[in-house]
Amino acid sequence: MKKLSILAAATAAVLPLSIPTASSVAADDFFKGRQLVLTIASRPGGGFNAYGRSLAKHFTKHLGQKSSIIVKNMPGAGGRKATAWLSKIAPKDGSNLLGTMPGSLVEPILGDPKRVKYNPLKFGYIGSASGFTTMCLVRHEHPAKTFKDMMKTQVIMGGDQIGSTTHDQANMFRNLVGANIKLVKGYSGTKNLVLAIQQKEIDGFCGYAWASLMSRAPHLIKNKIVRLVVQFGLDPHPAATAAGIPPVWGFVKDKKKIAALKLLASTQTFGRPYIVPANVPKARLASLRAAFDATMKDPAFKKDMAKSRLSIQPTSGAKVQKLIENIYHSDAATQKLARWAISKSE
Repeated sequence: MKKLSILAAATAAVLPLSIPTASSVAADDFFKGRQLVLTIASRPGGGFNAYGRSLAKHFTKHLGQKSSIIVKNMPGAGGRKATAWLSKIAPKDGSNLLGTMPGSLVEPILGDPKRVKYNPLKFGYIGSASGFTTMCLVRHEHPAKTFKDMMKTQVIMGGDQIGSTTHDQANMFRNLVGANIKLVKGYSGTKNLVLAIQQKEIDGFCGYAWASLMSRAPHLIKNKIVRLVVQFGLDPHPAATAAGIPPVWGFVKDKKKIAALKLLASTQTFGRPYIVPANVPKARLASLRAAFDATMKDPAFKKDMAKSRLSIQPTSGAKVQKLIENIYHSDAATQKLARWAISKSE
């Protein structure tokens, strides 16, 4: 079978399915004529921002009652800043939604619990627009042409700060898989990391979601600026696999390390989560969940997402909540190893 090009495979992966038009759902009277606020825990220009703004464009027509929504950005601390704001400051009535990063929701067990001023088990989970599979990118001319090469040849990778995929996965690949990675921190968001690669400040970075890469920076592939050397996710990404990018699982044999890697990968299953504060009335949360589910099936939303090369792999709010609970109830030794792997610097 002829191998697909990376860009062709990406395009095939996001073509919309034929699904009947979603009808509007009955909403709590609270939403009648109300302006909602969707806060996105990242800067403009990245994948989280693109997903959130696409969701907002279609969401309120399924909530009904002439409601509207505005979008704001609140980047910082790998999503912790906005998540803490939602918990402590935002109104608790269901009018404020947050699109946060999955790392912020597992920070108490995979990061430093002292830095967390919220309890992820208490939030109301609306749903996740998509899971994601992440990639490691290396400049095309770098001597490390494959992930196997990275075991011996040092690669200087850029990253944000702990809690972000770009920081955590560079450390994870070094500490659990043995990649020879030197991490340079302080690059805020993937947009700045892409610029750093183009300006040759760094050799590459890890933790870039396949869908975000193909929608926000496909020129990195088309113009042969980078190679994609490895993919990370519980299951191989079909388009990435068709393009010849190997999953990480072929590079690690130790069972304890594999368990820690799987725990970290499981957070990507709900890679684009939307939440509300604790104590939002149950009926109101149910209305938000139903509107979210209807949006995910909306042909107009799916068309917009396909046009932007953004994949949709939705997870219901109830299932996201269950996944969070499962992570918090996982084996303590596995949690400890995973926490060490993403936080331990050289």
